[in-house]
Amino acid sequence: MDVETGQAIGLALEGHTNSVTNVAFSPDGKKLASVSDDKTVRLWDVETGQAIGLALEGHTAQVTNVVFSPDGKKLASGSYDNTVQLWDVETGQAIGLALKGHINQVTDVVFSPDGKKLASGSGDNTVRLWDVETGQAIGLALEGHTDYVTNVVFSQNGKKLASGSCDKTVRLWDVETGQATGLALEGHTDYVTNVVFSTDAKKLASGSFDGTVRLWDVETGQDFGSALKGHTNQVTDVVFSPDGKKLASVS
Repeated sequence: MDVETGQAIGLALEGHTNSVTNVAFSPDGKKLASVSDDKTVRLWDVETGQAIGLALEGHTAQVTNVVFSPDGKKLASGSYDNTVQLWDVETGQAIGLALKGHINQVTDVVFSPDGKKLASGSGDNTVRLWDVETGQAIGLALEGHTDYVTNVVFSQNGKKLASGSCDKTVRLWDVETGQATGLALEGHTDYVTNVVFSTDAKKLASGSFDGTVRLWDVETGQDFGSALKGHTNQVTDVVFSPDGKKLASVS
């Protein structure tokens, strides 16, 4: 879509044979990646709207999430086949074997700001950290949630990781030690759908099926007053403005 006019740019990008579950722009905005219930990842040229190469195949179940590395040279995808796969954007080939360790579907995957680590959340209630260079797990699974992990996100300095869960809580983790930072952040009354750090990493925002947004102090784990209300149905996404002064949510 053209943000200025609100009109579609060109024709629909067609190629997937089942529902598209997630899309991501490359850091330079020249490529788009999409994943689908058809078990594939696809790359598109944003300028022409044409597919780049063939579908990236390797997952054995629907693909839930896709993300570009900060340098735009790699893709990571998570799937209902319980794995994370790394891809070379230039060649469209898988990088190494699938990253295995989760025992349930991978619900979210994200690169660290320096591109050296990956974090993944899963329906097995855990978060895992991976070394991008070796494809090996870093330490043990991060345990503490008691239900599906819905979302994982690194702070901008890469030192902290936050996760939201169907157990209605948010958890903070120290990336270096793999340990939880304090207790679970409690306040939501339904599934947490999305978490995001402010640009200075001092605040965390979370959205929930309870229709509210909450703001948390990353250092103390305390919330900043009452939940932000106004939506009349589940909040599906929240995002800070680049200067950290505003927050947007969708429902």
